[in-house]
Amino acid sequence: MVLDKSLIHSACLVKIENRIHEITTGINLANESLISDTKSSMGDKYETSREMAQQDLTRLQNQLKQAESDLQILKQLSNEVSGQIRLGNLVVTDEHIYYLAISIGQVEVNGHKIMVISAKSPIGMELIGTRVGDKISFQKRNIEILKIS
Repeated sequence: MVLDKSLIHSACLVKIENRIHEITTGINLANESLISDTKSSMGDKYETSREMAQQDLTRLQNQLKQAESDLQILKQLSNEVSGQIRLGNLVVTDEHIYYLAISIGQVEVNGHKIMVISAKSPIGMELIGTRVGDKISFQKRNIEILKIS
């Protein structure tokens, strides 16, 4: 199985950039809703609607901050490989393929499903610092590290 880490990294960049675009669109719609509610505010029903729009806007702004932070982390990842697993590594185990980067879930590249995980995730914390041939115990399963790139 030949996996090109640069293609996986590119797929992650596209996924997070699309997420940023979706969130930005949502923020623009929430702002428009707030402006239109302000123009026609005529009582409690409208105040409730305005408050809900404000809560949506705040939630979206927080999501945007996280997505932008994730994008920066992706852009700063090193392509170096060492003997021990660290952030930026592609890890092949006897169960799954993991890319230690940010927590965005699964991406598919050339027919391979890769779990993109954070080093702070439960499985990420177990993988960090291990080497090829090591076994970790995760959720009552023994998982062997087969390859690091």
